[in-house]
Amino acid sequence: MIAFPVLRQIFRTRAKINESELKVTLPNTAEICIKGSDNEDSLRGAGLDRVVLDEYAYFKPHVWEEIVLPMLATSQGSAMFIGTPDGYNVLWELYSKGQADPEWNSWKFKTIDGGFVADDEIERLRSNMDGRLFRQEMEGSFETTGNRAAYNFDRDEHVKNHAEKPNNIYAGMDFNVDYMTAVKVYEYTDQTIHYADEIRLTNSNTEEMAKEIRSRWPDVKQIYPDPAGSARSTTSNRSDHQILRDSGYQVTAKKAHPQVKDRLNALNRKLVDATGKVGMTIDPGCRYLIKDLEQCQRDKRGSLDKSDMTLSHALDACSYLISFKWPIIGRVGTSVQW
Repeated sequence: MIAFPVLRQIFRTRAKINESELKVTLPNTAEICIKGSDNEDSLRGAGLDRVVLDEYAYFKPHVWEEIVLPMLATSQGSAMFIGTPDGYNVLWELYSKGQADPEWNSWKFKTIDGGFVADDEIERLRSNMDGRLFRQEMEGSFETTGNRAAYNFDRDEHVKNHAEKPNNIYAGMDFNVDYMTAVKVYEYTDQTIHYADEIRLTNSNTEEMAKEIRSRWPDVKQIYPDPAGSARSTTSNRSDHQILRDSGYQVTAKKAHPQVKDRLNALNRKLVDATGKVGMTIDPGCRYLIKDLEQCQRDKRGSLDKSDMTLSHALDACSYLISFKWPIIGRVGTSVQW
C-alpha cells in the first residue's frame, strides 16, 4: 500500500510491473519485490543482493538471522533496517550495534526535524501524547515504560568517545560464574569518571578474570569488587578478594553490601547531580554497561530487579565502585535532653 505505488510511478514506462506479485522486473532482469514478513517462510528464496526491512521493531526476532541473512551470504549483499522505536527490542539491539561495531552504521532522525509534518500538527500531537510516547514516535527515542534503575542515564549525554587518559585508572568488578564482569575506569582531577572498557566472561571464575584484566588492562592495579567477595569464591576455597590479591591487585571494598537503594542513588547522582553536573561518561564500546543502564529496572521494593540473568552484572560492577568512592551519606536524627 505504501511502497509499491511509488515503484509503479517510478518504473511505469521503463520496466515490467507485476501487480499481483508486487514485483518490478528491470530490463537487465534485476527484480525489485515487496514482501510482508508476517508469513516469514514466504521470504525464503535463492539469492538476494540488497534488502530493506521496514518497521523492523515489529519483526519476529528470527526473521533476520535465520531467513534473510543467509540469503545475502552468496551475494555478500547489504541490508538496511528502518523503523520507529518500540522499547528496547531488536531494533534497539541493531541501533546499538551500529554505534560500536565498525562493520555497522546507525542513524537516528527526528520526525519533528524532517519537514514532512507541519509545526501546528506537531504541537497538537505533543498535547495529546505523554512525554514518553512523543519522544518515541516523534523524536526516535528508545523509551521504556518500566521503573529504570539508572533513571538519570541518557545515551546522548553520557556515551562519549576518546576520553583523555588520566593517572588514576582502576576497575570495578562483579563476581558470577555467568557472567563474570569487570569495567575499566578513568578518574579525573575534578572527580568525574569515564568507563573506558569492559570485560564479560561466560562460565568463568575469578582467576580467569584476573588473568584477562592483566592481559587487556596492564595499567590497572586497583580493583573495587563486590563486597560479598570477601566471604566466598565462585570456584575456590579462597575468597574472591584473596584471589585478586594473590594475583597482585589492591582490593578495595566495603565490609558489607550497601543497601541497593543507596547504591543506585549514588549511581544516579554520579550520572547527573542536583546542580546538573554530569559526573560520569561511558565509551560506546561498553555495550553491556550501556544496555544495563538503559534496561535494568527496580523491583517493587526499589531494589534491583534480577529476574533477567543476562542483565545487571555490568551495572553492579560499575556501581560498587561508585558507592565506595562517592557514597550516599545517611544522616540519623537524634534528640538531646536538657
